[in-house]
Amino acid sequence: MAEQMSIDNVVINIMNGLMPVIEEEKRLKDAEQVLYMTLANLQIFKEETALSTELDRTNEYLMQYLLNMRLTGCTDGSIQNYRNTLRNMLAYVNKNVVDIEYADLKKYLAYGKLVRAWKDRTYNSKLITIRSFFAWLYEEDMLPNNPAKKLKETKVERRIGPTLKPEQREEVRCACIDELELSLCDLLYTSGVRVSELCRLDIADIDFSNMRAIVYGKGRKEREVYFTGQAKHHLEKYLESRDDDNPALFVSRRKPHKRMQPGTVRDIMKDIKERDPALANVKLTPHVFRRTVGTDMINKGAPLELVAEKLGHVQLDTTKQCYAAIARSTVQQAHNRYVG
Repeated sequence: MAEQMSIDNVVINIMNGLMPVIEEEKRLKDAEQVLYMTLANLQIFKEETALSTELDRTNEYLMQYLLNMRLTGCTDGSIQNYRNTLRNMLAYVNKNVVDIEYADLKKYLAYGKLVRAWKDRTYNSKLITIRSFFAWLYEEDMLPNNPAKKLKETKVERRIGPTLKPEQREEVRCACIDELELSLCDLLYTSGVRVSELCRLDIADIDFSNMRAIVYGKGRKEREVYFTGQAKHHLEKYLESRDDDNPALFVSRRKPHKRMQPGTVRDIMKDIKERDPALANVKLTPHVFRRTVGTDMINKGAPLELVAEKLGHVQLDTTKQCYAAIARSTVQQAHNRYVG
């Protein structure tokens, strides 16, 4: 039986398909307006069974939520994570979204924790996404109640992550085989950027004269970061060695030299580590460089506010929790100086 579709639902379906293609918020809104004007005088019907009606309603709500996340400035990576998390939850629960209850969500989260062995941070990340989804549906009057309202995050044990000692950083640099690897390691450490920020950098974002760059962090927030003369030297040598016209700062080694992705950077770090037996017990990832520069700044007396600004932390508490506890030797030195 053919059922008439509302123009709103048609537009939502089309806009969800456009989200991975159109990044600019203004262009998305312009496209939405054009669709409404084009479809305004049309009647659209679809064929569906009783079963597909239930599934389509759930999918429709999911797409509306993801579209809203896009329009509020979430990145492609974040939206993809939300999509995967929510689709997995909906597939496990296997109910129309309007029929999902608190017990269903608790059962799914218990399955993830006990059967899939999610770590506490993974558990909390998925819970927060699920809670946000149902809160939005409830606020938009799509649900009569919010089944996720009482979901509580699990307590996460704060562990001090590994950092690189100065001699280890030098061993890493000695294990590099070309200017690409040297420039990656030097820029990751001296700028403190996230690997996702690094991969989004264009050559045009780099101010070589003043040794600074513009990066776009979480939530598309823009900030200025700085690097050293050593990083500048290897970046310039790396760019001189390239024969492509890709605007990206870092590209893949093989043709057609596409923009480098975070996974490729992590693979390069693994290759560097495997070349030197002295690095066998050293954790070497892009984030370790970031944690190291934050730790080094604190240990040398930099105010937390400056460290937070450099690393792009919106909340100062994030810097305190992730980095302040690492500087125990600095606290002990202060104690010996002023108390002991």
